Amino acid sequence: MIRKSKKTYFEIFVLKTFFLFFLFCLINNLNVVSAANVGVSPASLRFDDVLRGGYSEKSVLVSVDVDEYVLIELQPMGEIKDWINFSEVNFSVKKSEPYRLFISVNPPEDVPNGNYSGFLRIKTGAFGTGVKGHAVGVVRSNLDLKIDVSVTDVEIVRCSASNFNVESVEKGDNIVFSVEISNTGNVRLKPNVVVDIWDRDQISIVKKEDFLGDEILPSKEEKAYFRVDSDTFDTGQYWSDISVIECYASKLLTFDILDQGALKAEGSLLGIVTKRKVKLGERVPISVKFKNTGEKEVEAYFKGRISLGDELVQILESDKLLVPISETSDFNFYYAPGRIGRYTIDGRVFYSSKRTFESSAIFEVFSERSNYKNFLIYTVYITFIFLILFLFYKIRKERRLLNLKLKNLKLK
Repeated sequence: MIRKSKKTYFEIFVLKTFFLFFLFCLINNLNVVSAANVGVSPASLRFDDVLRGGYSEKSVLVSVDVDEYVLIELQPMGEIKDWINFSEVNFSVKKSEPYRLFISVNPPEDVPNGNYSGFLRIKTGAFGTGVKGHAVGVVRSNLDLKIDVSVTDVEIVRCSASNFNVESVEKGDNIVFSVEISNTGNVRLKPNVVVDIWDRDQISIVKKEDFLGDEILPSKEEKAYFRVDSDTFDTGQYWSDISVIECYASKLLTFDILDQGALKAEGSLLGIVTKRKVKLGERVPISVKFKNTGEKEVEAYFKGRISLGDELVQILESDKLLVPISETSDFNFYYAPGRIGRYTIDGRVFYSSKRTFESSAIFEVFSERSNYKNFLIYTVYITFIFLILFLFYKIRKERRLLNLKLKNLKLK
């Protein structure tokens, strides 16, 4: 009787050990998910009367039907693929967090008038990032968003104005007028706004101001603010007629000039927003969000610092911004870290002799070498697979030799 050699038993033991280890690593690091179906609303876009060399923008909502983050990739196709631009090339989305994607078209100046079409292919990526940072295998799915564009060389100046507003102010503060203006034409628009301020009895105009607003791109809507000095006004009630000339729109409003100290100044630091992880040397965007929750416009600025551990590495101080009532303003900074590690951003917003509660945010800086981590993991997996196949081959070869020896013994 011929027994299996110790070598064969050892190879079987090694094979089982490697197989179990490989299976454990695979289950621990890779969550296999069924196909992630991508959806988009609306299902198609049409851009009418876009000027040659002009601009037009619309948005869609991109969603998926899985609870894990899925990477979305965009690919413009068709005859207008070179005209299509979008707010993000790649982004992640999950069932509870759809993404608002802004899509614009910019036809060349030499393209003939007419109707053109194409589509934007929206693809789910091969891998997303799970909640716990594990890789998530996702079956790819595609969806084509049809885009039609009508190109013309006729300039159309057209707009609409809504939500006219003015607030009561303290004597000496600026009277702030606001209006939302939507450019529904196909050329850039700088709206001409006229403000007439009347006395309490609406008998005479006490002040007249003519403003030229900031440029608004076609298909865009902007909230415009116009400020009038109140130093020459007495306390009491006033009326104002605000007109947007190009939009053929106007509104009669009323407001009060109040004694100083009559209105409450209040604000809230909503948070500090930044990337959670950045590569060494990469510029880190930092956005501080401040909301005016009081009864008057405030002048606000942010003061803070960036620390690496207990070491102060950067002082942050913004310019002063005028923040209207109920509006949110951003104080934006950029920082290029020179060392790896865990950084902390903290600070406050100062306004009207007041300050907010302190807020903070954290980001981690890693070396680009750490990008090889996933590559090494999958290299190990592939090595394990080849090793298992090799051991299978060796064991089968040993068995064939063993069977051949048994057969020869029987023949003898």
